Amino acid sequence: MVVAAYSGGLIVLGLLMSRRRPGPVDYFLASRSSHWPVIGLALLASNMSATALVGLAGGAYATGISVYNYEWSAVVVLVFFCLFLLPFVIRSQIFTMPNFSSAVTTAGCGCTLLC
Repeated sequence: MVVAAYSGGLIVLGLLMSRRRPGPVDYFLASRSSHWPVIGLALLASNMSATALVGLAGGAYATGISVYNYEWSAVVVLVFFCLFLLPFVIRSQIFTMPNFSSAVTTAGCGCTLLC
């Protein structure tokens, strides 16, 4: 009963939302209207998987806490991205990786984002 009600609710919500004609910015970036807590929680939720919940916990139990070094080192990569790459991406109005690839490689010198 619960699954049927949930599925029905999703179908009704989908039908109501399909009447709008959203563009790519609406679909990928939520019309640029999301605030940072929502974006941060979405990133956290997308990172939570069976690997994070079960695999890393099992690995830590078997070999020790050092198995989490891979996850902790991701902070360095994210800080690098936020400081150096993100300003170019925001200024270029890019919202998908194919857009990013074509923006970088289609210019005559291949430096569209840096110019």
